[in-house]
Amino acid sequence: MPTTDPTDIFMGREPRRVRTRFAPSPTGFLHVGAFRTALFSYLLAKKYDGDFLLRIEDTDQKRLVKGSLEHIIQSLHALGTPYDEGPDQAAVAALSEAYGAVDPALVPENGGAHGPYIQSQRRARYTELVEQLLDDGKAYWAFETEEELAAKKAACDARKIPYRYDRHFRDYPLAEARKRVADGERAVVRLKMPTEGPIRTVDFLRGETLWDATTQDDFVILKADGLPVYHLAAMVDDHDMEISHILRGEEWISSTPKHVSVFQALGWEAPIFVHTPNVLGWDRKKLSKRNGALPLIGPVPEIKDGGLTGEFLTGYLNQDGILPEALFNFLAICGWSPGDDRELMPRDEIIAAFDLRHISLSPGIFDLDKLKWMNGVYIRNLSPSAFYERARPFLPAELDADYAAAAIALEQERVKELREVPEVTDFFFVELPEYNAKSVEKWLKGAGAYLAELDSTLAGLPEWSVAAIETVVRSVAASHNREKGEVTHPVRVALTGREVGPGLFELMEVLGKERLARRFKKAKELADGGTDS
Repeated sequence: MPTTDPTDIFMGREPRRVRTRFAPSPTGFLHVGAFRTALFSYLLAKKYDGDFLLRIEDTDQKRLVKGSLEHIIQSLHALGTPYDEGPDQAAVAALSEAYGAVDPALVPENGGAHGPYIQSQRRARYTELVEQLLDDGKAYWAFETEEELAAKKAACDARKIPYRYDRHFRDYPLAEARKRVADGERAVVRLKMPTEGPIRTVDFLRGETLWDATTQDDFVILKADGLPVYHLAAMVDDHDMEISHILRGEEWISSTPKHVSVFQALGWEAPIFVHTPNVLGWDRKKLSKRNGALPLIGPVPEIKDGGLTGEFLTGYLNQDGILPEALFNFLAICGWSPGDDRELMPRDEIIAAFDLRHISLSPGIFDLDKLKWMNGVYIRNLSPSAFYERARPFLPAELDADYAAAAIALEQERVKELREVPEVTDFFFVELPEYNAKSVEKWLKGAGAYLAELDSTLAGLPEWSVAAIETVVRSVAASHNREKGEVTHPVRVALTGREVGPGLFELMEVLGKERLARRFKKAKELADGGTDS
């Protein structure tokens, strides 16, 4: 059963160094949900001063997507979860033709002592262990053709019974099998699974499960092309890389009997399995583009059913303007809680509080509105200078830095995503704003004299400050018998073309006298022909 001792993350086993892994396949561009489980693995390793590994599982060579390897590594860095061990410069350079180039700055010169960390570079190791399993009588060659297997499946379908491999070659003499393989006959290697009794698996969160051995197949561990399948390769890697805890999605629960059987056949102790809940969209359906399944870094081509759709997906971090620390915080509480009602937590606090027991068995919900709210809080907590530095990639490159920083600071309280900054502040950075006809009709017509006096009075104002500007506006407005909205709205529309925005007197201070004069002149032209009150 799951441990009741909060310090016993090894469930009664001898404690050892905590080592976790993130093991994606470079067969597409991973969306944000994949990195939630990666983050849990990272947090567990950091909580116990252990190691977080990146392993690339690329045994499915037919589905490789060029550029996805770099995107995986780039995304981990962007989220603030770089790996301690994993692919190094030499390893990724050797695969650059098929996988695409990877920026050397993203990968270490030396990946670690347990490499290679890319499965296609570990083929000799898998072959060695398959031969060991064959020699020990724990695996066997099987020679059915695809057509023969399809016929067996069709026969089961016709009888309305589940298909399971009939173990036809389970007791076939190994020497004869090897001769057939040596003569060029295509074959696969299957693991001999138990044929009776229970197969026991233990999950940290769910406890013990007993699986009926008669429901399990002798599954393929080596394909006819000589490459191992995931069920063998991943378990071999977890052993060789001394992984202590396998954190993975709950969809892998049904595969655990296979994986435990691999460890047992090789005489190894399995790591601790921790099957984390899936992440669903706000509508409690599988994550998709529609309900939040975007990549961390974009743009990337959208891939569906193994092919390109022709569309591109934006990235949460570099295109939508979600702060890495906000996404880190949000993903951490997407299926985990610190045991109390805390939600806004800095990185170090999350690491210190992380406890496997507090991972929920219910799905995490990717609530995009909540992410934007949380991001807004993080944005508001930035200093004005830090806010400008984060927003600068979203702004035109030619802007005066001091002026731009002062301008966008006025909208810092309202922004939830950095991509909003250009839209809500664009009137600061144009010669003249765009004027909405309805706003002009409503607020500028009849305000010409008022705006003219404001223009001339402000031009001679000796002290340029928010307080001084407000005093002038209210004094001139009083002389024109203007009250409430009639005081500020004509001025706001004249200067920004809008009826809403940041504080009027603050934005006037930032715009400065020259910009105000140009805009008042244009606004007076638009107001011409009305009667001033």
